[in-house]
Amino acid sequence: MQRLTWVDVKRLVPKEIDTVIFPVGTVEAHGAAAIGTDNFIPESISAHLAGEVNALIAPTVNYGITKSLYGYPGSITVTPATFKQYIFEILKSFRDVGFKKVILMNGHGGNNAALKECAQEYFRDYGIKIAVIHWWDLCEATAIEFFGEHGGHAALDEAAMVQAIDSNLVNKEQLDREMAYYYRPGGDIYPVPGTILLYKKGEGFPDYDPVKAKEYQKLVFKEVTEFVKMILSRWDMI
Repeated sequence: MQRLTWVDVKRLVPKEIDTVIFPVGTVEAHGAAAIGTDNFIPESISAHLAGEVNALIAPTVNYGITKSLYGYPGSITVTPATFKQYIFEILKSFRDVGFKKVILMNGHGGNNAALKECAQEYFRDYGIKIAVIHWWDLCEATAIEFFGEHGGHAALDEAAMVQAIDSNLVNKEQLDREMAYYYRPGGDIYPVPGTILLYKKGEGFPDYDPVKAKEYQKLVFKEVTEFVKMILSRWDMI
């Protein structure tokens, strides 16, 4: 979208294109992967999806709600109230541009609650249809089936997705078992004692296999695309 002129946008929206894909992430530690992982992944999914559903891609919001990993070098956060207000005002601008549907592609779990509230209020107040996609939750079963174990933060599934985008976004030489922490219920710790967070004990440590990374990326693209196509077709019936 940001590569177009305003004249292009006026011509296209909403007459030819009425859907916008909006990537949102954050900047935070991800083991031996780039701190922009949560931005790169939703951008990559959006780039694949746009041509499949006739949508424009809005510029990414790169800063989100970083909680347990705030404090590791490079991690950046904004407060939930600031984040929610900022996202909501961008969504209102999409309405003013003329979009009728929004696919908000989220790359970061810390954003989930605020984005859900934004989406509910946005549809209620303005009647613009909106879906928030948390790709790792949507594809959890696919990850377990493909890798044979659970994923996690900066773990097998997320590491594969960012590696598939660009192998330079991971540094296998920096990978260390001490980076991993089994994220157990029962303790709220700031900062959390590890930048690779495993959600099932003994499972999900990344292997940075480039072949598997590309294969998993294809599965994620396929699953997200099919899900969004279903949403859009059901919306058309309302």
